[in-house]
Amino acid sequence: MKKNILWMLTGLAAILICGLTVTTLSACSSDDDKNDKADATVEKEIMYAVQISDDVLKVANVEVNYVDQTGAKKKEALSSTQWKKSQKLNNTSPFAQGIWVKITPKTNVASGTYQLKVTTGVACKATLANGNTIMDFSGNDPEAAPVTAQTAEEIADWCSKSPTGGLLVDPSGYCKQQHVDFGGNARDTDLAIVDCYACRFFEYIFGGDISYCEELCKDCFFCNL
Repeated sequence: MKKNILWMLTGLAAILICGLTVTTLSACSSDDDKNDKADATVEKEIMYAVQISDDVLKVANVEVNYVDQTGAKKKEALSSTQWKKSQKLNNTSPFAQGIWVKITPKTNVASGTYQLKVTTGVACKATLANGNTIMDFSGNDPEAAPVTAQTAEEIADWCSKSPTGGLLVDPSGYCKQQHVDFGGNARDTDLAIVDCYACRFFEYIFGGDISYCEELCKDCFFCNL
């Protein structure tokens, strides 16, 4: 009986030791994976872009709210039809980047017919150690048609739906959609924009040629209809 008990205790100890060993190895493997993933990123760049139709500034005051590279929320008044900003990011943990265009209707707007449109977006461009480029986007649809507004009520309704976008940026450079609360923006409803359209939008706003767009748009179903 004593031998049986001793054998059982010895076996239990062996199982516990094996279990601890497996747990320790798994934890080390997970940490190594994270380090390898982070080391694979050479550079991350966040790009913010806003474009509005000419009529928007006739009927509303526009303020761009965004998150800078330190995580602070900033705001700038928009006085032209385009606004852009880029910043380098060197985060070692998941980091939220977002934008919201706050649009407030003016009082005593002249009567008329206004074509109202705003395109807002945030993009993360990451260049990896192997030379590959990856990009993620969030925002509203650049291909959406302008809204026609004539009355103060129609203008106010359009202004209340000002777009927003956000990304949670992993140290690896890969991102996922993330709502960023600026204290007035509704939760994002149309973040799943067509990447090809978004890529072309940023290419247009920032100028130059984003070669990544060519590969992205090649297999885009919507772009080739």
